[in-house]
Amino acid sequence: MRRSERALRALCRTSLKGLDLDLPLDVTQLCDRYGERRGRPIRLVAHPLPTGVPNGIWLAAADADYFFHQANTSRLHRDQIVIHEFGHLIAGHQILGEVSAEGLAVLTRDESAAALRRTCYSDDREWEAEMLASMNLAWAEEAGTGVGSTAAHDELRGLQRLLGGHRGWL
Repeated sequence: MRRSERALRALCRTSLKGLDLDLPLDVTQLCDRYGERRGRPIRLVAHPLPTGVPNGIWLAAADADYFFHQANTSRLHRDQIVIHEFGHLIAGHQILGEVSAEGLAVLTRDESAAALRRTCYSDDREWEAEMLASMNLAWAEEAGTGVGSTAAHDELRGLQRLLGGHRGWL
């Protein structure tokens, strides 16, 4: 069953609150900080995904969560793919059971392509992940127009937040 936009916004606020993300948004930092907080790393893996499968795949392994993304694409498109997979993760859309990293490594090309084709989500789950990704990117864009870039100095970072530069969810 599809969640409302209001419920998804609440999920975003709860999931991302307190991550202290820099601007402009860096999806690697987002995944690193979220993984650290929950005690389970998120690994980003560029891979030339075969034709006929999505541009991004989230696989849960015993040691970490892996976001496979199309290797042959622009950074902007990569970021969109990763933030979409991140949306699936925070929404709890995992459809495959956990696999080991060793199990992922020994899959043949045909087996891995077949496994990736099985990672199709329902339309409701795709809509939720896309809405979560859009919400995150909209926040980052709005906050970035107020601040530009996050200051490297801790005291200046605090001042930026105090003055409302990082307004929004985070």
